[in-house]
Amino acid sequence: MAKTSAASTSSFPLTFGLDITPWENWVSVFRKVLETIASQPNRTYLQSKTSVHEYFEQNPLAFHQPIAHDEDAKAVLDTVFRAEESLIRENPRQEELYRRVGRHVREHMAGLLLREHLSYLQGVLERNREGAVELAQRLNVLDRFEGKKSLERFRKKISLYHEVGSFVHAAELTLSTVKVKARSSARAQRGNLWPVDRRGKYEFLENLADQGKVVPPFTEADLEFLVSQSSLEMLHKKTELLLEELNFVEPNRLKANYSRLRDHLIRSKQRKTDFERRRELLLKLGATVQQVDYISARATYQTMKNLLKLANGKLAISDLMGGKRTIRKLLRRRGKAQSRAEIQITQYLIKEEGIDRQVAEAYARTRKNHSLAHLKQTVQFLKENYERFYRNHWGFPIQKNVLRRALELGLSRQKLSKRALSAKDFINDLRRSLALEEALVVKEQSNLTPDARRQALTPFKEVLDYETDTFTRKQLYFIYEQFCRYGLCIPKDKLKQICMQNSDLFPSPRKVQDALEILNGAYRAIGQLGEQLCVLPDYLRLPADKDQNGVYPNPISK
Repeated sequence: MAKTSAASTSSFPLTFGLDITPWENWVSVFRKVLETIASQPNRTYLQSKTSVHEYFEQNPLAFHQPIAHDEDAKAVLDTVFRAEESLIRENPRQEELYRRVGRHVREHMAGLLLREHLSYLQGVLERNREGAVELAQRLNVLDRFEGKKSLERFRKKISLYHEVGSFVHAAELTLSTVKVKARSSARAQRGNLWPVDRRGKYEFLENLADQGKVVPPFTEADLEFLVSQSSLEMLHKKTELLLEELNFVEPNRLKANYSRLRDHLIRSKQRKTDFERRRELLLKLGATVQQVDYISARATYQTMKNLLKLANGKLAISDLMGGKRTIRKLLRRRGKAQSRAEIQITQYLIKEEGIDRQVAEAYARTRKNHSLAHLKQTVQFLKENYERFYRNHWGFPIQKNVLRRALELGLSRQKLSKRALSAKDFINDLRRSLALEEALVVKEQSNLTPDARRQALTPFKEVLDYETDTFTRKQLYFIYEQFCRYGLCIPKDKLKQICMQNSDLFPSPRKVQDALEILNGAYRAIGQLGEQLCVLPDYLRLPADKDQNGVYPNPISK
């Protein structure tokens, strides 16, 4: 492929705040690549990926400047994405095709750019001092490594990047050699620009689609959401569950939580069985087909059995035709006042344990036959396990507010025995409790100035830099800017409304919801408190206490 000429002075308006002027003219190059591959009859994902590999084998790229560090590689991938977007604007009907080919090209380019980068580093190391000085100039860090010894330390760090197979990250070069080795090794194990875990999840989903087991077919938005939100193990579990029950996979059901999906399938099966049993019973009682359809929508099979028992087997069809109110009256299920046991259990949970009244009343209503001594044993059992799992998982004692919140979640469960609750259940309760308490902490940080808020959100921005999908990264950066502008907590409806005003990034409400769920699930960067979304303290740089600045501490910092 012919080398491109020098580009214009305009800068690339995306994700990294990076001027990628040297790659500007490559948009036309990658447009040709995408158009050529998209024009081929690629009916499956495997055929599309094969076409990409064959194209680059026949038309190898000749880079007009070295890939000196990770920002250069990201700029090339962003240029591919820019070419993809330009083609989509011209041919909106071919959007899914171009997005699929564009992703496969970026995936291939990620490996190609790493090989080019490591080859460049090899040449730098072979030229000793001259090569090190040239690379330091390219990275704008020469002023930090001017001395002979410091330049030798620089070469040693560069050799570590080459040894472990990772991109040079300029911001790390000021750290110690030990930290550089640890961080570069971690990135190399993850897979650098296109992580191994991400590649594996895409491959699994694409193989599933190529086997004809996905109805309706995946869109690129579906794939991006599933890859960002779920682990490979969970994708396997949900897929097996759906194939066992339905013999095919629906993308929207695959997006659901595993326990919710399993419960939904069980309920669907139970509803189908219950409907058949109701139909048989009503036909035995002499109901017509029209009456069967009408009554089946208003009473369950067990309700009918109870009615037959009360009527000594002589239930009239007219009794069932009265609807839910008549049925409740027949079963004498009108609301009753709280019993003494319910009041006693409720008062103990509220006054002694500080449990929310609604949670306490719900617990008392379902355990009205339990004694107060049994309740105390249950509470003690939950507390001991929450404290133990918190210590083992996080390494320090649990805070009282987090324990109280976890206890409320535990008491809301239907089964509380040793066999019913697993270690995963306790950890999930603790994670949810932390998210709620952290959101409360962040909401109280209302005294930060806009500049202080942007400074506080620096860790939040840094973690978004390694989002591999360019379009998703643009969406996450846009949401980050809204937190910088409006505060660490923003009403959910307001944030959705702001996002929907940017139709290029968020063409539908579903796109906004997907981006928020990625931040909440994959990154665990935001939590919800009531109707507000808050950045969690783990992604903030806040003062440690409230004494002088009026800022509250992180609930898990002690």
